[in-house]
Amino acid sequence: MKRIVFIAGFVSILTLVAPDARAANFDFWYSHTGPIAYAIQSLCDGFNAAQEQHRVHCTSPGTYEQTMQKTIAAYRAGKQPAVVEIYDIGTLDLMLSDAVYPVFKLMKDNSRDVDWRDYVNAARSYYSTSAGDLYSLPFNTSTVVLYTNTAKLAAAGVKNVPQTWEDFEAAAEKLKAAGQNCPTVSDFNPWIMLEQVNATQGEPLTTEDNGRAGLGAEYIFNTGIHRRFMQDIMRWRTHGLLIDAAATRTGNQTLAFANGECAMVIDATSAWGAIKAAGIVDASVSLIPVYANTVRHNTVTGGASLWVMKGHDVAVYQAVAAFFDYLRQPQNQIAFAEKTGYVPVTKTAGKAMMAGSHARDPGLESVRIGIVSMNIAGNEYSQGIRLGFLPQFRHVWTEEIQKAFAGRQSIGDGLDRAKIRGDRLLRRFEETYAEEKLP
Repeated sequence: MKRIVFIAGFVSILTLVAPDARAANFDFWYSHTGPIAYAIQSLCDGFNAAQEQHRVHCTSPGTYEQTMQKTIAAYRAGKQPAVVEIYDIGTLDLMLSDAVYPVFKLMKDNSRDVDWRDYVNAARSYYSTSAGDLYSLPFNTSTVVLYTNTAKLAAAGVKNVPQTWEDFEAAAEKLKAAGQNCPTVSDFNPWIMLEQVNATQGEPLTTEDNGRAGLGAEYIFNTGIHRRFMQDIMRWRTHGLLIDAAATRTGNQTLAFANGECAMVIDATSAWGAIKAAGIVDASVSLIPVYANTVRHNTVTGGASLWVMKGHDVAVYQAVAAFFDYLRQPQNQIAFAEKTGYVPVTKTAGKAMMAGSHARDPGLESVRIGIVSMNIAGNEYSQGIRLGFLPQFRHVWTEEIQKAFAGRQSIGDGLDRAKIRGDRLLRRFEETYAEEKLP
């Protein structure tokens, strides 16, 4: 028996609501504030206005971590929302919890015709079972891109945007020689430094196909491309080519690029809004670099997906299915992308955005590049990771890397220690779900 553990536009009424559906109200918990929260509320208001039968009540309990913890508590108390937004690294916990109603089954049970193959490859694979069935609905999807200050690069004699890490280093050297105090900036987020770089290089983080083949995975990132990349990172820091975000005027890598202090940054597609809003930098957006003479693979998804919780009646699930149909409409995905910088989650919506009037909208440049990046052909190591205690492991990796930055250990020793500590977390997770198999 499975254990409920949890570790921590216009759409017609006929389209949205099945003729025999009973009216229902339901709660949707999301994890944002500011412009993204406003964009989500706009979707909720749009659904409520587009039909008269159902009502969705959308609220934010807090951050991603807070929302997940509050969902756990609510489920145990029998007061869980019908829909909850959970960040990407909570996927395995939810899959094994026996507390969710898989989205592919929800839509089928409510006679909703969905072409799941239309979902962007990187997003679909991240939230799907080994059989290819989506357990949750991809929602606010982002990936990583390279932002460059075109004026600063031109002034330093850099004629082309770097496509390889070797070119990236050469560009940073030219920028420094031209008097740029911050050639590039980073907050050393493992989602970028570890997960995305390994994905684009098509190299594994763990055995067992990055955990997708079973709970017995072991970390192996401390060898191969990640070790090479982090050794490069250390050299760039030492030579003043890469500046810590904490050492910039704003203490934030996105803002340090947006205000012109730093000339290059690897950041999420959703950072484009802040960059454009600042109105200071003439920025270009491109694919993140890969090493010379290697094959480029797709970047993986970040952000979150929507999970449907068990414990509600049939009418509520009919309403949720109608809401999901509304969210899937291309015009609603595009509107959400315009407000947030998140990437449309279906290929149909992406093509509509790339081909329509939106194709010339400079405010969507990061989204367009993100779509391209996520649809590049990949391999078994660029489908996303499925590992237990992943939030805790990210903290472990960061701790060990920071020790290396502080001179308390070599970067190689730091990676080795992160591997050892990460394996302990994986074994604890495996023991917790000893009776379970990955769906």
